[in-house]
Amino acid sequence: MRSLVRLRIELDDRPGSLAGIAAAIAGRDGNITSIDVLEADGGRVVDEITIEAPDDLDMTLLRGDIAGVRGARVVSHQRAELQDAVVRVLRRLALAAERAAEDRRAELRTAVAELSSTPAVAVLDAADASTYPISREALADAGRAVIARAADDLPPLGESMAGEMSVVAVATRIGADAVVVVVARPFAQGFTPTECERIEAFVALYERLVPVIDFARHDA
Repeated sequence: MRSLVRLRIELDDRPGSLAGIAAAIAGRDGNITSIDVLEADGGRVVDEITIEAPDDLDMTLLRGDIAGVRGARVVSHQRAELQDAVVRVLRRLALAAERAAEDRRAELRTAVAELSSTPAVAVLDAADASTYPISREALADAGRAVIARAADDLPPLGESMAGEMSVVAVATRIGADAVVVVVARPFAQGFTPTECERIEAFVALYERLVPVIDFARHDA
């Protein structure tokens, strides 16, 4: 059996660096399925690389192999869902259409948690959101994903987390109510630009879906 693993790797921004990483992964019977460039600065780059690998892959050995590539360092790794993220989103939207209106916030929180592969998600009403800096910023620019690095002054996120975190917040509406979705991960794991765009797009789609569902229920 095989599964997906996300590797966050810091390496030299030079020709051949990624080839060395790919060779190390292939040497452990791994296959790169996607690469997302997070940032580049001072001749260094941070990539998030998703690989398909055997379930019994010894990550300590793979990390050691990658560390043997000149200038490379594994910042973090985590197991990921083999199911495609888009498929998960579509199934979650189908489920949302079947839920009662009083479950909307809980449904949105669960959906974003699944999409982001983190349990640290909260959906705040406007009053609660106004007490936290990142959610206030999100309210000021509804629909846009706001990204911050924080160690404190965050809302309860449904999961005990310590230390510095990467946080994404998006303001939206559920029916007539303004809410802010707040998502967090340990800073070493963080969020790729693609993941932020997925959260933003999903929240926008959910906002538009709810009135359609409610209208259909009322019309029925």
